[in-house]
Formats: sequence, C-alpha cells, structure tokens
Amino acid sequence: MTDISGSLVRFALAEHPVVPTELRAAVPDFAVAHPARRDGHLAALRATHSDDDLRMRALDAAAGLAYSGVHALVAATAAVAGLRHAENADRATVLGCEVACRLAAALGAPPEELAVIGAALAGSLDPTAGGHALGLAATQVTTVSGGGNEPEISALHAAFAAADGIEAALLGERGFTAPPHPIEGRRGMLALLAPTANGEDLVRDLGKRWFAEEVLGTRTS
Repeated sequence: MTDISGSLVRFALAEHPVVPTELRAAVPDFAVAHPARRDGHLAALRATHSDDDLRMRALDAAAGLAYSGVHALVAATAAVAGLRHAENADRATVLGCEVACRLAAALGAPPEELAVIGAALAGSLDPTAGGHALGLAATQVTTVSGGGNEPEISALHAAFAAADGIEAALLGERGFTAPPHPIEGRRGMLALLAPTANGEDLVRDLGKRWFAEEVLGTRTS
C-alpha cells in the first residue's frame, strides 16, 4: 500500500524540489499585503491577541492578500510561507498549493476548502513535523462551504486557514502528534469524505503535472 500521506509531505518539504519557474513567479509577495482594517470581524480577532502573535500575523497577511484578489488557497498558503521560509516562500507556496489542489480534486471540492492543508505544509520545516501538521490540519477539512464568493467571506476563509495552518505546523514541531495516515487511513480524509476516490491518483505524476496552475493563474488551456 502506498504511503500517500507521507509521499505528499515529503514532496511538499523536499530539500531541493524542482518547481516550474512560472509557478514560482506567480506567487504573490505576502509582504505587500495590507491588513484588511475595514473588516470588523478581523478587527475583533486582532483585539484578542498581541500584535506580534504569529497566528495573527498569518491571519492579517492572508486576509490582505485575499482582499487584493488573490485566490483564498494561495493567500493562506503564501501568508504562512512568507512568515516561515524567507527566500524560499514562493517555492513553499507552490508545493503547499499543489498538495491542497490534488486533495481538492480527489474530494471533488473547491481548492479553497483545502487551504488549511496548504498553509500547514507551507508552515512546516521538516517532514516529521510536517506529517503531524498534515494530520492536525486534516481534522479541520469538511469540504462544506460556509458562504458565497463575497470578498469578506473569501478573506475570512483565507485568514482562518492561514492561522490554523501555521498553528498546526507549530504544534507539530513541538511534539503534538497526529495519526500517521490522515489521508488514506481507515478513518482518513478519503474514507470519510470521498470513499470511492482512488488515493493513488494523489501521487500520480507528482512533480510532473501541476494542479496548482489553476489557482496560481498559469494554466493556459
């Protein structure tokens, strides 16, 4: 049986991955995202945390990117990658989005519903902690959308995904463990949300075919 969860984590956190230049170039710079101060819900969340809280910094950056028109999955993943990976943030963003997009295709869900997965992987620094982060993030995926396409809904979705994703990554680093097969396990995402899906499709042509082209806006056909 293929270790699907482990394969996806190792792909997302590979030391020297080959990522197409056009995909890396399409990643927005989270540093230019302006906090969405006009959003009352986000303002209420900020009031409960200090300005230097990493979860709130991820939330702010993701919301700012989403308000600027960036896809919610990309916004959440880029926000976390920017806080955790410095010069390799674009690479971490593409890889996190790729895993999330592949999962979305397998589940028959919109990619933004898997944003917490992309953010959790983008926030992880090594495969062991990343495996736990994936497991923690997987428990938050329902594929049920809570709203429409309004900018405020998209921004909140991206913001919470970024905050929850970076928290999952930090918990994984600090020894908070999760089941080893959160995707293909007996009570994993596929079994619970898409029991007829073929898990092998998630790792087929990994690193050769890029599902993330759709959310990064580089698909030409």
